[in-house]
Amino acid sequence: MLAHHIRSGVLASATLLASAQLSLALDANDFANKLTQAYATGGASVTYDSATASGDDITMTNLKMTVAGEASTFNLGDLVFEGVQEDGSGNYTVSSVSENEISFSQEEVSISLKDIKVENLFIPADSTMSSLDNMFFYDRASTGPLVVSVEGNDVFKIARTDTRTTKSSDGKRMDFDARADGLEIDLSSIPDAEAQQAINGMGYQYLSGDMVIQGYWNVPDGELTLSDYAMTLNDVGRLGLSFSISGYTLDFVKGLQELQRNMAGKEGDAQAQQAMGLAVMGMMQQLTFNNLAVRFDDASLTNKVLDMVASQQGMTRDQMVQGVQAMLPFALSQLNNPEFQKSVTEAVSLYLADPRNIEIAARPSNPVPFASLVGAAMGAPQSLPNVLNVTVSANQ
Repeated sequence: MLAHHIRSGVLASATLLASAQLSLALDANDFANKLTQAYATGGASVTYDSATASGDDITMTNLKMTVAGEASTFNLGDLVFEGVQEDGSGNYTVSSVSENEISFSQEEVSISLKDIKVENLFIPADSTMSSLDNMFFYDRASTGPLVVSVEGNDVFKIARTDTRTTKSSDGKRMDFDARADGLEIDLSSIPDAEAQQAINGMGYQYLSGDMVIQGYWNVPDGELTLSDYAMTLNDVGRLGLSFSISGYTLDFVKGLQELQRNMAGKEGDAQAQQAMGLAVMGMMQQLTFNNLAVRFDDASLTNKVLDMVASQQGMTRDQMVQGVQAMLPFALSQLNNPEFQKSVTEAVSLYLADPRNIEIAARPSNPVPFASLVGAAMGAPQSLPNVLNVTVSANQ
């Protein structure tokens, strides 16, 4: 009798455990459907053959991705999403997903990207994009070598990339920080003879450097700020850009994505392209300009260009600089803005005499609606430097 009760208890326990395990099992098809829906909301089409779960991992086989407006399809093969969890509300989180290599070719161009990894991926139950809480999101994405080849020659390389994004605790702001290291550009195979002569003359057949991108997006008012977007090329210089606009809300983003979906497959339709251009111009009226700055820190480029052009003109570099300085006031007089003309002439002359850095900035005292900018550009273009408070400064 005792043995009978023990057997019954063991069977009941096993049945209970099996039922609990079954209820906690991941629904691979539901996961895959929500993943494809998240990408569809962003304008990409994802297809796959099957989705299966094993423990807390989900494998999607023969996964392919096509971006709206692009002819190429990315064959991602079989992807394993590791550490998948469903939060009880239909949202999924993924600890990591990786791919050894993605490559594709089109005509004479081939691209290879290796060691791809995405960490802490969030897949919403409903990709409505009404807030950051139901947007496709990840904490970190990294890659290994990227190689772009043209006619068999490796013309562009990046050793590694690393992108990190964070959401604020109130779900209203997203910060992003990305960098690309080990940048290599091969200009030695450019077919244009004149361009090749200039490149060889300045010693820029092979360039190396890095890139950085930093900024944030404040969702409620749509403030998109790029605090630093810069490329540094060794022995050339650093070109940096920063800007800020408002009005880039979730509704604005969804409107752009809808336009992109509507234009898919109509790239050769001139009438459709014109209609899209008008629609984009209409949407731009929702944006507000806050500020913009472009800065170049020289590391040899300016003097090499001046020496090359001076040599072609049969002049010395000093003569070349003096000629440019003399021509500037006449070239800028067409702006019909004497004060701005004077400040630009002084800054450019200072930079050419001693190339260290130069910056062009537009920092209006108050944000300017894009509609006002378009109106000023069409009606009184000479007023734009004053409307935007444009300044040019050198060697600061």
